[in-house]
Amino acid sequence: MNGIIEISSLYKSYKVQGKKDVNVYSDFSLNIAASNHFICLTGPDGAGKSTLLKLLSGVIRPDGGEVLLDGLKPDNNSENFTKVVGYMSQTLGLYGELSVFDNLRIFSGLKGLNLKENSAYLLDLLEKVNLLQFKDREADALSGGMKQKLGLTCAIASKPRILILDEPTVGVDPVSRQELWDIIYDYINKAQAYCIFSTAYLEEAAKADITLMMNDARVVLQGKPSDISKKMDGRTYSVELGELNYQKTVREVMSISERCCKGSPLIDVCPRLSKIDIVTKDKDSKKTAYDFLKDNLGIEVTVEKRKPILEDAYIYQSYLNRLQKESDDTSCSSTTADTYKSSEKSTTQKNKSFCTPLKVTPYDTGEPVVMVDKIKKKFGNFTAVHQSSFKVHKGEIFGLLGPNGAGKTTTFRMICALLKPTSGNVTVNGFDLKHAKDDARATIGYVSQKFSLYRKLNVYQNLEYFGLSYGLEIKPLKARIEELLDEFSLRKYKDIQSEDLPFGLQRQLSMACALIHKPKILFLDEATSGADPVARRVFWDRVSALASSGTCVIVTTHFMEESEYCDNFLIQDQGKILVLGAPDKICIKDGHRISIEQAFVELVHKFRAQKT
Repeated sequence: MNGIIEISSLYKSYKVQGKKDVNVYSDFSLNIAASNHFICLTGPDGAGKSTLLKLLSGVIRPDGGEVLLDGLKPDNNSENFTKVVGYMSQTLGLYGELSVFDNLRIFSGLKGLNLKENSAYLLDLLEKVNLLQFKDREADALSGGMKQKLGLTCAIASKPRILILDEPTVGVDPVSRQELWDIIYDYINKAQAYCIFSTAYLEEAAKADITLMMNDARVVLQGKPSDISKKMDGRTYSVELGELNYQKTVREVMSISERCCKGSPLIDVCPRLSKIDIVTKDKDSKKTAYDFLKDNLGIEVTVEKRKPILEDAYIYQSYLNRLQKESDDTSCSSTTADTYKSSEKSTTQKNKSFCTPLKVTPYDTGEPVVMVDKIKKKFGNFTAVHQSSFKVHKGEIFGLLGPNGAGKTTTFRMICALLKPTSGNVTVNGFDLKHAKDDARATIGYVSQKFSLYRKLNVYQNLEYFGLSYGLEIKPLKARIEELLDEFSLRKYKDIQSEDLPFGLQRQLSMACALIHKPKILFLDEATSGADPVARRVFWDRVSALASSGTCVIVTTHFMEESEYCDNFLIQDQGKILVLGAPDKICIKDGHRISIEQAFVELVHKFRAQKT
C-alpha cells in the first residue's frame, strides 16, 4: 500500500533577488503510512514546515527529487490533483473586499464544484460554522476567528480527500479554536479524509495520529504522540509550592533554569495550575531537583513525579538540538543570561550546582502606573468596550484575555493613547491621556501582533530610528543599541534588512525597538502568536526579568497557559469585563484549581448563554 506522503531526495531552495539562494531542503526523504489520517508538523520558526506543506499542496515545486501525495504528483495544473486537495495557508488568501459567500463560491468553484447545483450545500456549510448571518459581510470586516473559520470553510467546500492546513488556529482564542477543530474532526471523520497540518500548539499536535517534530528542515522526532511523550518518563516533575508566593517563586525558578545557568539540572520551567512543572536533564532526578532548588533559592518544596506531555518531549528535543549546535563555552543562551545578569557558568561545590537567581519582589501595590476608569468606546451604533475599569502597578504583569472580537485590541489602543475613548478616563504614569498624550507615549513601549517595523531598514537602522523618535541623544543611543544587539542576539544580523529576517528574529527586533528608551510600561499585543514553546519560554524569561526590574507589563495572548505568568488578568467578552484577579483566585472550581483555559471557556460560554 502506498504511503499518504512519499518524498525521496527532495531539494528545494528559494531565490532572493540580489542575494544568494536560500537552501531549505537537501536530500530530504519522508514516508508516512496511509493509516495515519491526522498528520502533524511542528517545530520552531524556519524549520521548513510551511515549505513542506506548500510542496505537498502544489503551491511550489521541488528543485529536485520526488514528492507524492496519495500517489499523485502535486500539480495545480492537474484537475485530478486539485480535486483531491484543499489547502489553507497561514495568510488565508481571502478576498477582503468580497463577501463571505462570494469568497466561498470562488474557492469552491475554482476547485471544480458545480455552484448551481451546490448553492444550498454552501449555505448549509456556512450555517454549520456559524457564518450564515454574516454571508453578505466583507471578509475584511470579520474578526480574526471568523476569518479563520471562513478560510477553513473555503478549503473544505470542494469536498477534498486531503486537507492541508498551515497553522489553522494561529492567533485564535480557545473558544474559536475548539470550534475550528470541531469542524475539522467532523469533516475528516465523515469523509474518511486526511488532514496534514502544522501547529505551534502542542496540545493540538498531541491529538494527531503521527507527529513530526522538525528543525532545520529535518525530522528530528517522529511517531505517535503518546509514544514520544513516554520517552520522557522519569524526567518530568511537578513542584508544589505550599504557602510560597506563586508568581514570585515561578520567576525565581525560571531564572535558574538551564537557559540561564549552564550547570542547572532544570531544562524547562513552566507554571501550571499553581505548581511549577519542570523537566530535568537526567532521569530519576527528583532528589537532584529538590536539592538544587533548596541550595539556590533556600526554599522547601515538594517535588513529585508527573506524567509527561508532548510539550516536555518537544522542549527536551530542542535542548538536544541546541547542544549539537553550541560549543561548550556558549551553551547558555546569551539573550536570557544577559537579561538576568546571572553568571554564564554555575559554580560547583561538593557536587552542588549554584546559580545566581533573579531577585524578585512582589509587585508594588502602591500608586498605580496605569489607571483605567469606566472607559467606553463606540464605533457608530456599535459599542466595542463597555465601562471598563482596572489598575496596573509598577512591576506587575497584567493580562488582557478574551475571544476574538472581545474588545481587547480596542482597550489596548485606548491605553496606549492610539485611540480616544468615547467616555471615561485613562491615566498613564500620572499623565491624563486627554491632555498629555505625548508625555505618556514617551514612557511606553509597544510590540504589536504583526511585524510593524520598517522592512527596508536594516536591524541597526530600525533601532536607531526608534531611539531618535523617542528623543535619545546620539551618544547614549549608540551605547543602548550596542546593549540591545547583544541582549537580543541581533549583532550578526545588524546589517540585514528587517524584511529578510526569520519571523523569530523579527519578533526579537520588535521587542528591542520597544525597549530602546527603557520604558516604564511595556505593551505586548499577542507578541508570541505563532511562536513555538521554546521561543515562548525565552520570551517570558525576558518579560519576567523586566517586571522584576520594575517595568509594568501589559499583555494580550491566546496561549492561555501564558497567563499563569501574570500577577493579575481580566477576561472580557463583547466589550465587558467578566472577571478580574490573580490566577489562583479566578481559576477555582468546586474548591479545586482549574486551568486558565477551562476557566476562560466556561466563563465565556456562561456569559453568552445568559445573553441569549
